[in-house]
Amino acid sequence: MEKDLILAVDVGTTYLKAGLVDAEGNILRSCRNKIRMDVDPSGKAEHNVKDLSRLLQKTMKKVVDGFEKRVAAIVPSTYIFGLMLLDSNNVPHSNMITLADTRIREVMCDFKGYFDRDFIYSRTGMPPTFHTALAKVFWSLRRLQIEDLRKVKFVSCKDYIVLLLTSKLATEPSTASSTGYFNTFTLDWDDDILSFLGISRNNLPEILSPYTVIPLKKEISDYLELPRDVGVVMGLYDGGAVALASGVFGNKRRAVVNLGTTGMVRVISERPFISSTPMLKTQTLYLCNGRWFPGGSVNNAGSVIEWLSKVLRINLDKFRSHEVKPVKGLLFHPYITGERGLEFGSEAKGMIQGLEYKISAEDILTAALEGISFTLRMMVEPLIEKGIGFERVTVSGGGTKLKQWLYILANVLKKEVEVSRFEEPALVGSTMLGGVSLGWFDSLNDATNHIVKEGMIVTPDQELVETYDEKFDAFLGSLKRMYIEK
Repeated sequence: MEKDLILAVDVGTTYLKAGLVDAEGNILRSCRNKIRMDVDPSGKAEHNVKDLSRLLQKTMKKVVDGFEKRVAAIVPSTYIFGLMLLDSNNVPHSNMITLADTRIREVMCDFKGYFDRDFIYSRTGMPPTFHTALAKVFWSLRRLQIEDLRKVKFVSCKDYIVLLLTSKLATEPSTASSTGYFNTFTLDWDDDILSFLGISRNNLPEILSPYTVIPLKKEISDYLELPRDVGVVMGLYDGGAVALASGVFGNKRRAVVNLGTTGMVRVISERPFISSTPMLKTQTLYLCNGRWFPGGSVNNAGSVIEWLSKVLRINLDKFRSHEVKPVKGLLFHPYITGERGLEFGSEAKGMIQGLEYKISAEDILTAALEGISFTLRMMVEPLIEKGIGFERVTVSGGGTKLKQWLYILANVLKKEVEVSRFEEPALVGSTMLGGVSLGWFDSLNDATNHIVKEGMIVTPDQELVETYDEKFDAFLGSLKRMYIEK
């Protein structure tokens, strides 16, 4: 029987998803399970790694049942900004500290006094906020019981998933580039930053090409009843996989926006992009194939909308139409869990400005959608100013179900917004890269031309563009007064 399917796995902060995807980008079967987050009043937000391991195997088993002989490879993607500790035998010494964990704020004053943050950014392209692995390692060295640092490994969620599947401790450049101690110019760990931190590359995983295929661990192969020659392709981080399915290696230059629990906006670039303003430092992740992926990620996207809808008892069905009614003077800073993409992100808080008796719950939620969209605009404007522009925005994620959000985004960014036709773009993007690794496609350009098709288009309205230009200026002014000019 022909091996014509890839088992793609995507581990997010909220859901673990797996799907069987063919060379046309069709998902034959998929499954998603919610990942339990361990939280407490201290700010802890962790994934229990034993639970995560069981959930991963259970989800994959359900998906491959009956298709075992058709699976050619497994390709994982995961969220970035997670960190856990392993001992010298690769046994977990902690759970996975996620990007939602705010305990790291406890040490940020010491962190800022200890490190030259501009130096770190100039080498890594990653602003050293409390969300980064760099800050989490700093916190771990001061808060966790580490008896012998020489026997400890600091790994991301992606690294741990690869370890579970293969017994090999390894990472790849797109994930490594989010850590804050990966040099975006040399595409390797930065020994100077590691030395400042007090660790070495011996405490970190080996960096492999995203196209590298590693043999699947026998016990996993036996459990899933897969052929012994099925391997694991290293793949990309989740946003990178989404980018591939969004067509960044196609003919039209586009920005990629994901509206999930968290969010992102990024544009492909032929060079690293380092840009700093009082408001933000552009995050420059490495993608693959000699291409970087500058822009920004936001902690607070769908999670804020879900929280508001529960607190204010709003039926989100009202936001599934395209009608947009901005309320003048009503601003919402959506930074409930701080914000990794902003220069003041470690101190940022949620805030509503301009409340009056006439304001409804729906008005507040609309302002939240606007606030998230304004934050995404803040992150792409430095790119546009430096000539890294785009013709269209491709949007994916659960937020695309709220049509009002799409129309707000189109008018805030002043660009056509195309909705990805893929419900699970990370699974499709991982399949595209895996297909190149397996020889299904000659290149990512070939995979893009073969799989990526145009989706629904939302066009901006000039009157709303002007309205949102005014609100965006007011939003920026509010942030500057609160965090920059204080």
